[in-house]
Parts: sequence; structure tokens; C-alpha cells
Amino acid sequence: MSRIDHTISEEGNLLSIIALIHPTASKNSLRKMIDSGRILLNNKICRIAKTPVSPGQLISVLPKSEGDAPRQLRRNLAKDPDILFEDKQILVVNKPVGLLSVSTDLGNEKDTMHSRVFEWVKGKEKGRIFIVHRLDRETSGCMLFAKDIHTKEMLQHQFFERSIERIYHAVLEGILPSETGISHDWIQQSKDLRVRIVPSENSKDSKEAITHWNVEEIVGDRTLVSLSIKTGRRAQIRLQMNALNAPVSGDTMYGRGRNSAGRLCLHASSLRFIHPNGEEMFVTSQIPSIFRRILRNG
Repeated sequence: MSRIDHTISEEGNLLSIIALIHPTASKNSLRKMIDSGRILLNNKICRIAKTPVSPGQLISVLPKSEGDAPRQLRRNLAKDPDILFEDKQILVVNKPVGLLSVSTDLGNEKDTMHSRVFEWVKGKEKGRIFIVHRLDRETSGCMLFAKDIHTKEMLQHQFFERSIERIYHAVLEGILPSETGISHDWIQQSKDLRVRIVPSENSKDSKEAITHWNVEEIVGDRTLVSLSIKTGRRAQIRLQMNALNAPVSGDTMYGRGRNSAGRLCLHASSLRFIHPNGEEMFVTSQIPSIFRRILRNG
């Protein structure tokens, strides 16, 4: 569209006169023209829709290319999610250590993995985001989100059916009893949200916890291990590895305390699941380099 010049012939305001020039445009579109600096009154930009105008004045409508550049959303780039995979239905991010997956019941936490992904999607697509599963605050790695409720329900059903493959890597302060094995325990959560392994399924409110392990490397009295969890209980891996006298390095709650990295050496390294389109997906997150140093030097 080229520039349009119009000499006013009647009293009114800026918006009403532009409506005469563009009779088929919506008021919202007309206001955007004004806001973006595309309307001149006597050859000067005017951004106030209710500005009074008089006969004899000149209104000019500039083409889009001569208006303001599109406004960029102001984002904290440090809080942009590390995207491992994204399409129109799902999003997989690399959750950093120390960040909550989602707000607690109190709802006081403004910065969570969910809130960061929400802002990311809102800024790009003005869409919605749904949390599918959680990682503990101290755990880093692959975390899956859905962009619509149907996809969320489909993915959560896979978690319920235990058909999603979830692989973690951990550095352990100790040696496991065998190169491969299975921990099959019952975990109980108290009213104050503390968790512990209990003797049997007959214990009140206990839930089954199953973890398969595979030793990848041993250095001295420390172990790098991959772990496949069949259930997703809170602190499951940490409790079970500690019960085998090989707690996760850096575990201040269930293990032997801080390490030189100042973090829990537990990382969600891959997810294998069925996409809503029927395709098998395999998404990976590289094991943090600090894990190798801790394995060798503690």
C-alpha cells in the first residue's frame, strides 16, 4: 500500500476520520495504525486516537513499512529455557539444577521451569503449556511439556502405563552390589512430605518404586551409573541408592552431604515416548561435564 493523503472536510477526531478513509477496517486495526506511528496529522506523527481534528487539516496514512518496527518482547535471556525438542504439540527442555519444576501448593515461587516455559510459549505463539511430569529441584535434565490438553492426557497415560523410558545418570559415592540390578522397594510419604523406604506394601500409604541400574564406570570408590525408573516416586533414586550404601554424590538429604561441585549429581539424560502423531521419540540431554570430574576427584 502506498501513502494516502486526505484533507479533512468535517469536525471529528483522528480515529473517526481514519475510519472514513478505511471503512472496512476494524477499530482495533485502526488503533494499531495510530499506535505504530503510521498516521500523520499535518505531516507530524500523531499517536492519540481522540486528538480533535478540523476541516482543512491534512491526515496521511503511511504504509506498514514506514511505521514502527514490531515491538520485541523484553525477556530475561538467562531464563530462556534450553530447548531440546519443540513442535506444535510438545516441548522438551533441559531443566537446570536448583530450579523447581512447578510452584508448590503455597504458590510463592515465581521462577520455576513451568513459568519459564510458559513465558517462552506465550512470547512465541501466544499459546498454552501443560506440565506432564516433574523433576526434583536438585535434579537436572529432560523434562517434557504438552501444548494442549489432549497431548497432556495422552503423554500422562504413557507415564501411568509405565511405557515411557526414563534414563538418568548419577555419580554414586560407593559401589553397587552388581554391574546390573533392580531395586524394588516401597516408599512412604508422610504428612510433612518427608519420604522414606518402608518394609512392605502393607505399610500405610506406601507406593511401589522400581529402578533398574547399569554400572558404566567405576573410579576408586565412586560409580557412574545409568538408571531406568519404572515408577516416578519423589526422591526414588536417591533413597534406593542410599539403601544400597552407594548414595548419589552431593545428596545432603539422604546421602553423605555436599561434594566439591555443590550439587546433586543426578541428571535425567533421556526420554523415549510415543509422540501424539504415533512416532517414537528419543530425546537426550548431555551428562553435565562436572559429573566426570566428581567421579575422578570427588
